[in-house]
Parts: sequence; C-alpha cells; structure tokens
Amino acid sequence: MSRYEEADRGRARSRYDETGSALSAFYRERFGSQSPDEYLNLRISQMDKKLERDDIKNILADEFRRFVPFEIKVVRNPGDEDRLAYVNFERKDAARKIRHTLLSRLQRALGRKVLVDPAGIMRDQEGKYIPDRYNRQNMQDTRGGRRLSPKRNNAQQTWRLTEDDEKATRSLFVGNMPADIHESEIRKVFERYGHVEEVDIKRPENTNASYAFVQFGTIIAAVDAKHGEHDRAIRAGCSKCKIGYGKSQVSRRLWVGGLGPWVTTDDLSKEFDRYGPIEKLEYDEGNDHGFITYTDANAASDACRAMRTFDFDDHPIQIDFAKDASAVVTRKRVGDRDGSPTSKRRLESPPPVGKPIRTIEQLDEHYAFTWQGRLLLKRSEYPVRLHRVAGEEKLLQTILRDADGNAVKLPVTQRLALATQGALQEKLLASPLKQLAVMIGTGKDSSAVKPFVNYLVDKDAAGVVTINEGILYIFAPSDMATRLLARFAPHIHLLSEGSSDLLFVLGSNKP
Repeated sequence: MSRYEEADRGRARSRYDETGSALSAFYRERFGSQSPDEYLNLRISQMDKKLERDDIKNILADEFRRFVPFEIKVVRNPGDEDRLAYVNFERKDAARKIRHTLLSRLQRALGRKVLVDPAGIMRDQEGKYIPDRYNRQNMQDTRGGRRLSPKRNNAQQTWRLTEDDEKATRSLFVGNMPADIHESEIRKVFERYGHVEEVDIKRPENTNASYAFVQFGTIIAAVDAKHGEHDRAIRAGCSKCKIGYGKSQVSRRLWVGGLGPWVTTDDLSKEFDRYGPIEKLEYDEGNDHGFITYTDANAASDACRAMRTFDFDDHPIQIDFAKDASAVVTRKRVGDRDGSPTSKRRLESPPPVGKPIRTIEQLDEHYAFTWQGRLLLKRSEYPVRLHRVAGEEKLLQTILRDADGNAVKLPVTQRLALATQGALQEKLLASPLKQLAVMIGTGKDSSAVKPFVNYLVDKDAAGVVTINEGILYIFAPSDMATRLLARFAPHIHLLSEGSSDLLFVLGSNKP
C-alpha cells in the first residue's frame, strides 16, 4: 500500500470512527456517531447535483469493481430531491472497507461533500446493532426437493435491493405456461405467497402456450412469488415458466403498503399531499396498507416515483398504482327485443349525450386532465394539458409516457392538409372507441398554445406525432374536428372558430 493510500485511510478512519463527522445527519439522528461492526449496505448522500443517475451508477461501479458482486440503486430523496445511492454487497467486509479507505476517492468523483453511511442496520431494545429487513434474504426451503409455503406474515418481509426488484409492482407476467392452463392451477401455486386479487389469462392463437398477469395484494407477495416460481414448471412435465414484473397501469389512485400502527391518517396526508390535491384517502389506522386517490393522474405519478424510498419511523413503504374505481364504467349487456345480445354496431355507437360542455371551465369540472406535457413544432415548445373525453385512458397513459411514467415530448413531424384527408376522416369516424383515446388539449392559459393553433389554422392542416408505437393526430378548430368531436363526444361543444383549444385523437399502430 502506498503512503498516500495509507494517509487516505487514516484520514477516513478518523472522520468516521472518532468524530463521526463524515456521517450524515440522517444517520446520526438515528444511530449516533458510531458505526456497527458488520453491515452489507451503504447509503451515499450529498453528491454533486449536476450528476445524472447513470453517471452516479457508472462511477460507483468503477470505484467498487474489486468488491463485486454488488447492486446499486440510485433514487431521489423525498425530503430535498437530492440523489441518494444505496449499494448492497454480498462480501461481508466490502461495505466497511469502502467506508474506511475510499472516502476521498468518492469525494473527488462524486462531490467534495459526499457522505457514506452504513445502511441496512437498526438497533434493538438494548441498543445493539442488528441487521434490518433489507439484509434478510427470503430463503425458500427445498429440503427433500419439496417446496414449502412461504410465511404469510407479509408485513415482516422485504426484498433485497436489486436492479430487478427496485421496479417491482404487485403484478407479475407469467409466461410459457400450458395452453390449457386453468385459473385454479395458477391460484393454487401463487396464493402460497399471499393474496391474489386477479388472474388474467391470455391464450394467443396458433400457439401451444399461454401467459397470464397475476395481481397480488402486496408488492412483497409479488416479489416472493417471482423469486420462488421463476424458471419452475407450473405443471409437472411442462416447460419452465418465465416471470417478470408487469407494468402498472397509471391511474389517479395509489396503493400504499408497509404501513402499521406507526402511521396515522394525518401522517399519510401530510407526506402525500405535497404532490397534489388528494381527492380521497382510504386507510384504517393500524392496517398494513391503504389507498390514496389524487384529483389527477400526474400528481399520482409524481407521488409514486418520489415516495418509493420513503419510510415512516424507519419502516419503508411500498407503493404502486391501483385501479381507479371512479374511472371504471360498468356496461350492462342488454339484449334486443328478440333476446339476442346487442350487436357490435350498437356497442360502437356514440356515447349518450350528457350535459352540454361549452367552456374550458366546465370541461375542468367534468374531466380532470390526466396528462401534461409539451408539444414541439420546429424550435418551439408549447405546454399542453390533455383531458380525455372518450376512448381508452390506457392508450393515453402507455403511449404518451415512458417506462418510468414520465410524459414524453410530442414532436410534430408531419403536416396533413385537411382538404385531402377524406380517407383519414372516414377511418377515424369508423374506428371503435376502444381503439382510440380522444382528448381535448388546452394550455395553462389562453395564450399558451395559441401560436400552435394559429399555425394549424393557417395551414388548414392537422399535425401528426408518431411515437411509442402510436399515432397522434392534432386538430385545430375546423370542420373535421367538429365532425370527429360530434362522433365521439357529442356533448362537448368546444373548438369553435377563434378558440385556443385542440382536438387530439390517439391510436395504437400495433396490429
């Protein structure tokens, strides 16, 4: 070891073990100025704010390469939006050695104020350091080749910080199952891990296999089930199942797990209302989960991202989207006079005319905007909010958001002259609502999108955005926009001449 490394080690040891000055306030408030003898995780804070998530991960991966294997998770700190990095090691000496020898290197690479805390530890009633649940690996008992049912006490289970599990949801995609699989078979296997809310089986044509989406009551149950059943045959003699986490459907409603007697309704309201107005909070104090419904999906998406690493009194929560009951419209299947089911043509007829909506204020009252982002035309950007008035919310949320749920920018790459688009008009008019999402687009004020509206009006054209396996048509006030709106939302009387409103029609380009 060189004398420089020896000096570096001495300085780091002094700061950590004697004064505790290199420990964060977060750590000192919970554990004092001393560190435990053994720990597997590190919490790295106060990094340079200019560094992006990938930059941090690459730097840490390079600095820690001789301590492999390890896993890195970079998150936003809900309190101040700074970056935090959690690193989980498998070698028992790795985390401690890094804290005592590499502080100066990390400060040079990540910022001079960087602090490195032990993580994954807690203190018992006698004040002794013990591993917390992040360090308890959920082991599967396979004695004699026989799998035993996991413990049912989900409130006491967590999962390791892995690149895969950090994006866990309550839904699992289970593939490579027999074509004739039954729901009862799936439930029998997966209910060992916790309550299964829903099983949705898909049977593609011309194949001898099927797949399913299995919705659990908790994220922990889904994580346990994935680790326990991946690469196992669901039926003796069949192929091994392939399992991954399903993508949550963005909604206004959040499921919040990992709760308990340490959390009150006021605690939840205080922490979650910073992301937007809460319409409804459903939580029986002392229960292990609750639901929070925001007035719009953007607020729910922001909360879902920011609160994934939050904890109440050192009890980390889990968070996922939940079905928004108020957005689900149950349609009864009515019969014709002769008793036959209603025809497909009748199901695809326009929705019933409701109370006429003639102003943006009335639109806001009846349709909360569920997407907010930016239109791009040449070198200009225009902020816009989309209120879905007909069609499928799922298309809007999956196509116009990226994998992390963030609104993507919408670059207008094509212009269609309306005078020559009779075929497009007929195609859209004939399309069933379940294949489209129809939205009214507005700006934050009347002037926000006015230049974009004027551009389309002057060109007598529609704008086209091709993005994420979808096609988005944008119409300014025009005869075609009026006819489309009358077809899909006849009670909406907007897009009059001279207005600053836009009509958006989104469809998937998947076959």
